[in-house]
Amino acid sequence: MHIFRRKKKDATPSRPSTPESRSHDSTMVILTNVISALDMANELVPLDIAKSVLSTLSSILTLVKNTMQNKEDFVEIISRCDRIAKSIERSTHGRSTSEINPRITQALDELKSVVDGIEKTLKAKEQRALTKRAFSASVDQGSIAKWKDQLDFFLRCYDVRALSNKTMRFYSILPHPQSEMITYIAVTVDRPSGEGAMEGKSDEPEREPPPARPPMLFGRDTLIQDVVESLNSQHVVLVGPGGIGKSSIAKAILNEDSIVAGFNDRRFFVRFDNINASQVTFDTFIGLIARTLGVRSNRLSSITTFLGASNVLLVFDNAETFQDAASGADRIAEVIEDFGALPTVTIMFTTRNRRVPMNLRCTMIDVPALEPNAARNAFTHIYHANGPPAIIDKLLSDLDFHPLSINILAHVARRNQWTLEELMRSWEGQHTHLLDAGDGKRQSLSVTIELSLTSSSIQRLGPDARHVMQVAAFLPQGLNGRYLEHLFPTVPNIHSIVGALCRLSLMYRKKDAYTMLSPIRLHISSAHKDDYIPSLDLTHVRAYYYEQLAQVYGEDDGGAWITAEDANLERLLAHDLSHVTPMDMGLICLACCQFIRQLRQHKCRPTSLRAVILGLPEGNPRPTKFLGFFKYIRQPLSRNAGLYGKADCAFQLASLAVDLINVTESVDLFATAKQLFTINQRHEQAALCLEYMGSQYTWLGKISAAEDTLQDALTMRREHHILSSEDKARINLYLGDAMMYRGRLEEARVLLTRARRYFQDVNNTHYLSETMQWQGEVELRSGNYLAARQHFEALFLLPTFMGNANERALNLILLSVVEVREGKISEAQKLLEKASALVSGGKEFYTAYSVLLRQGALASDGGGFDLAGDFLYRVFVEVAAHGGQAELAVATYYSARNELFAQDYRNARDLFSRALEYFDELSDMKYQVRCVRALGEIALLEKDFTGANMRFAKAKSLCDETGMHPDFLYNGLGFSELKTNHEGWKLFLEGHLPSS
Repeated sequence: MHIFRRKKKDATPSRPSTPESRSHDSTMVILTNVISALDMANELVPLDIAKSVLSTLSSILTLVKNTMQNKEDFVEIISRCDRIAKSIERSTHGRSTSEINPRITQALDELKSVVDGIEKTLKAKEQRALTKRAFSASVDQGSIAKWKDQLDFFLRCYDVRALSNKTMRFYSILPHPQSEMITYIAVTVDRPSGEGAMEGKSDEPEREPPPARPPMLFGRDTLIQDVVESLNSQHVVLVGPGGIGKSSIAKAILNEDSIVAGFNDRRFFVRFDNINASQVTFDTFIGLIARTLGVRSNRLSSITTFLGASNVLLVFDNAETFQDAASGADRIAEVIEDFGALPTVTIMFTTRNRRVPMNLRCTMIDVPALEPNAARNAFTHIYHANGPPAIIDKLLSDLDFHPLSINILAHVARRNQWTLEELMRSWEGQHTHLLDAGDGKRQSLSVTIELSLTSSSIQRLGPDARHVMQVAAFLPQGLNGRYLEHLFPTVPNIHSIVGALCRLSLMYRKKDAYTMLSPIRLHISSAHKDDYIPSLDLTHVRAYYYEQLAQVYGEDDGGAWITAEDANLERLLAHDLSHVTPMDMGLICLACCQFIRQLRQHKCRPTSLRAVILGLPEGNPRPTKFLGFFKYIRQPLSRNAGLYGKADCAFQLASLAVDLINVTESVDLFATAKQLFTINQRHEQAALCLEYMGSQYTWLGKISAAEDTLQDALTMRREHHILSSEDKARINLYLGDAMMYRGRLEEARVLLTRARRYFQDVNNTHYLSETMQWQGEVELRSGNYLAARQHFEALFLLPTFMGNANERALNLILLSVVEVREGKISEAQKLLEKASALVSGGKEFYTAYSVLLRQGALASDGGGFDLAGDFLYRVFVEVAAHGGQAELAVATYYSARNELFAQDYRNARDLFSRALEYFDELSDMKYQVRCVRALGEIALLEKDFTGANMRFAKAKSLCDETGMHPDFLYNGLGFSELKTNHEGWKLFLEGHLPSS
């Protein structure tokens, strides 16, 4: 029994109790159950190291149960212990020591060190409590969170190593289960060499080579040698203001002879100079490290294993970026501490601040400004001007001999062909005191920027250059060069200003956009944190983007504009939603909805807007007006425009989640939108949310919930007299889909026929194609293959299918299913080959993924298990590049199915168990039932009648809970079914399965 299964919403306590007492009682029950499970697993596993780990985990939970005051804070730790016990038992029980993969033992050794540390800490807490004559102790939530992450880290590492005793290739990116990052895993089974085998293809990923030594580096030889010597014994932090030369010094150190000899090709330079701190999360931090190292996986276990293999020098450049990360800064610091604790790892930071991870022993080296001679050499190497040396020395002294300022200034002087006197006159008009950086002076980069902005060329252009730079720093994709006049309508010389900024190396052109280097962007946005955003005038920027967004709403441009400007617009919307006023809320929400619609149509991708949208107030803002959108919207914004706008934004986010196959998220967002629409008395939209929720419930296999929700939508429409013929047809369509999984095929046939009749009459090809597809599925389930074929072939005649390679490829998959049902395997293979050819080289991931899955399943059905493995390997490669958690879960299921058909029951069981975990996280009940049923068949094949009955009983319970008919676990359009000789499920349902 799964200890952590969620209770039903209508469950009520048997006696009155406080929330605190219920939580405490529940935690005590869970603790008792998991401790018992750990002790039982300890008796079953053969490895001594496994027994030791389980014993320590039992001791940890016993300490929590008996001593810790804040037991409820340990719930996730308890859950991890439970999962660890299940994983260890699943991978070792019933195997001799010689049969167990050495990788398992290695993973358990690593896990043992972690749990020993947790146990030691808890025992110390217990002892201190006893010393103080206290009956209980507590642990702070920060320590608990760290332990949870450590257990997650080693648990995922262990699961991957334990997944198979065969030679398997894993390209894994397996972050924290709750992370927003996507989880990928690619698996292939051992295949003999020869024709078709993938020999000679290296699995070694490409690493980023270390950067070359900078060609212009003056006056740093002594400092470089000091750093190299310090690296022999401990980590090093190079600290100093921006532009002082930290990165150049680090690159030079990477190329020192002694460093090359000591680390060979394991010298890595992790760049954080091209990303804003507001964009950094724990996942982006780990991903950037993985890409630099050439590790295919974003899993901490993979990265740590790579770092621990042999000596490695890891340089974190511009470390202040992740130190000020938008989220996860503490977790990042903890991971760096863990990396630094490895004996093989040497770390060097370059950073603007003196904050480093607390538990990392480092030598902090301040990078000073250049000596006068070195500064002069650096300047004259770029700018060869005749004139008194004293002028150069005075200018460099005023710059505080700051390397980047010297470099930029020399380039500015050379490009503008200034004399030394002209350059000095430009400088003398400036404030020479520097921003406070500890020594009472302004930061040197600020002086350089101010110098460039007040040069004679910029002076002639007026005072707007700084504003242009602020806007360019605000917009991630820079300034669209074709619309500069729209962005800056009050700046008559905008092109001259942008050109001058480019000449001054403050900006550069990237295709049609003018942008700036990340260090300068970071300076603009971070050097004045207290007043940057408040003082930034976005009036005309907002007018341009909202006007343009309204225009593409009225006249679609094919997605050209939104594709080029999506990140800029998202940044602006996020800012406006975060600083919204009651007057503007309706307008901004309207713009946000149109943005999401454009994304769905032209550049379907996730957004970061959910948090700011759901955080909007739910009051009743005043009416709002805006000149741009009123040309294109059909009605003026109402008194409750803000609340309605929030609801519509949630609805659009839900629709985007549907497009991205984030089904669970879509249900949550539709539920939120429905609630907001209801508050706003928008019953038409609220009913539509219910309809879409019902459809998504069917996708998840929650058939009873789907039917109830769709009936609620029908009732709401009738009560409010908003039930049109189109609404009836749409609800009939969704109910027909649900009825198929109920096993009520005749009812589904009637509902779908009614829906098709309406959609055909009004020529609604979108819903018509969906209806025809499901009609074909009904006939497939009924065994009427001729009618199914007719429905599918008729789809090719719809306008939406003509010339649409993706739609035609998906329809070929449907026809291949008919061929399989009729026993025409070769014809099915030909159809899938045609489908593959249609999408080959295309950009539509899901279609190519679907074709490959079916090709692999069909090969497996025919006994071509090696060929199936090849197809499935390609599937996992596609998932790793483009897919998500849902695609990974389904691919894992198909891999398990292939192993089952190949009679490799142990490997099949491991993969089905892994797939079951994925589907549980996704709340996908359809595939959960299929996995549990498959595990029951495996147990029966292994003569484990008790285990088989338990699995089948669980599957039947899930069917009863969700409303799925036990005879209709599989949809008619895929290849997910098991073979007919897997009869355990049928025997169980008939009551003929032996109990022992």
